[in-house]
Amino acid sequence: MGLFDSPTHLLIILAVLVVLFGSAKLPKAAKSMGEAMRIFKKESAKLHEEDSSAPQQVQASAPQQVAAPQPQVTPQQQQMADLQQQMDALKQQMGSQQPAAQPPATPAPQPETHPTNQSS
Repeated sequence: MGLFDSPTHLLIILAVLVVLFGSAKLPKAAKSMGEAMRIFKKESAKLHEEDSSAPQQVQASAPQQVAAPQPQVTPQQQQMADLQQQMDALKQQMGSQQPAAQPPATPAPQPETHPTNQSS
């Protein structure tokens, strides 16, 4: 059962509105709401008219406009460009992950081994 199915529900809602807003403000609010709906309908009708006339204008202006030829990109070139972008992104991530305070680690020096003199 919906809220507006019986007349008693409508009367209760109307009574609550009168108590909340007062009987003087309700007609003004209804009038302004009606004007707003009228304006909305007019503007939406204008949009529909513009939408229906737009394809005709595009078709009329299409022969006049000549697009510059676009260079053909092969799938291999596109894939190479994508891979290059991924490489650049990974380099940036690796650069931002290293702590700035610590210098890069250097290998530890190996102990020198001297041949011992063995006299016989």
